[in-house]
Amino acid sequence: MKSDSKIYRFFFGRRGDTRMPVGVMLLILVPFLIAGLYFQNRKYNALSANPEFTSTAISNIGYIGNDGPIIHYIITVNGRDYEGGAHANGFAVGDSIGVVYQKDNPENNMTVFEYYDGPDYGFVTIIVIIAIVLAAYRWLKINRKYNDRCPELERSGKCTIYRTDKEYIFVTVYHINSSYPIEFLPLDCDNGAFENTLTDIFHASQHDKYTEIKASELIKAMKQRSWRQLYMHSTSVLVTHDSRKLKILPTRKSTGKGLDWDYDRELSFDLDGASWKDIINSIRKLLETNETDR
Repeated sequence: MKSDSKIYRFFFGRRGDTRMPVGVMLLILVPFLIAGLYFQNRKYNALSANPEFTSTAISNIGYIGNDGPIIHYIITVNGRDYEGGAHANGFAVGDSIGVVYQKDNPENNMTVFEYYDGPDYGFVTIIVIIAIVLAAYRWLKINRKYNDRCPELERSGKCTIYRTDKEYIFVTVYHINSSYPIEFLPLDCDNGAFENTLTDIFHASQHDKYTEIKASELIKAMKQRSWRQLYMHSTSVLVTHDSRKLKILPTRKSTGKGLDWDYDRELSFDLDGASWKDIINSIRKLLETNETDR
């Protein structure tokens, strides 16, 4: 499974995340909780279909963590002993307690107050509802291909994007140095794929460990013959952000070799009110501006 797939991100988060999302952990528990409810209800229905009432003395009281006391008892049916127990307060060893057991299967037994209260679905139902709501919210957020909402960006990140004759090349920038990961997209990719790739690179620039790489190795990893050839046949922008602003700084061909920053065409977006759609479209438009000059 690819680490950038929607299913992977749903269950494990972004690459580099070390903790499974809480909503996903709850969702994974749901089948087990439902199975537990099924067997609990099945056990109760079998007992209530053929109940037999008796009384016995509490034989022991134990404790598990902070769940309170657990009373233990033994009933004798046809000369055979059967154990049972329940969470209950206010009892002491030796106290008498009413017990209901399944006449044809005495191992299935419970206290009379459990029997009359019936199965307790409340806690499990709440957990299931919370898990479904959190999972649905998470899936909708991940499945969001593209819309006009402002991107949710934390701290600061940097990405250089090149547009060649065939594709977009996304290069991770750590402070001022470029390195892995490097991503590629076809020129006809949709804005959703463009957004996902850009945010992945932003995430890498914040959380991944910087790997020093020589310029010759970097250009090879970008699938280009040389930096000169790349500069001659591509356009590029540096996209940076902090928690409040996102800036797009394009380049222009210098009078000598290489590229210069084109500050006259730099764009800045306030993330509190910016449209993600406008940001993506602006990046792609800046990368197309000098296409005739290549």
